[in-house]
Amino acid sequence: ERYYAVCEDCKNGILEKRNLINKQKAIFLDRDGTINKYVGFLKDLSSFELKKGVVEAIKKINSSEYLAIVVTNQPVIARGEITIDMIHNKLETLLGNEGAYIDGLYYCPHHPDKGFEGERIEYKIDCNCRKPKPGMLIKASEDFNIDLASSWMIGDSKNDILCGKNAMCKTGYIGDDIDIDCDLKGSSLLEIVNKII
Repeated sequence: ERYYAVCEDCKNGILEKRNLINKQKAIFLDRDGTINKYVGFLKDLSSFELKKGVVEAIKKINSSEYLAIVVTNQPVIARGEITIDMIHNKLETLLGNEGAYIDGLYYCPHHPDKGFEGERIEYKIDCNCRKPKPGMLIKASEDFNIDLASSWMIGDSKNDILCGKNAMCKTGYIGDDIDIDCDLKGSSLLEIVNKII
């Protein structure tokens, strides 16, 4: 199946379009509350659960002209509470088991507030990557030759939307806050992806 799919992609020019010499488009995805159920600061892998429709949404991105790139603030690293690799291995495994994948994953481990027991001092800084700052999107745009103005940022918080705007992306908000100023609103990742693609 994979062989025939690749042959079809060659015929349709998809491989040529995905060559990083060419400008790419991406859908940037927040993680907690967008991809997985929000449980506060995630400290236990057993609490990590994909939200309904996420696999279908990411598979739809995978079959489109967009890259699927996760960008997430992870202050639990600065607080010394869990390793990011454990969480992201589980994320990619859950998606992979269903035939979905992400093209890139960027996280901000920093947090400016100090005073937590066990915190990692090297991460207690005011950085350029913590959303709403656009550092993760800018880094991804350099790594994947992404045209940010043709791309989207989707998330469930005001900081996600501000991050997208700060990077000059279009924005999609998941939630019911009527005061959020964005390009698209919906109740789920799948709903917003269906509107984009």
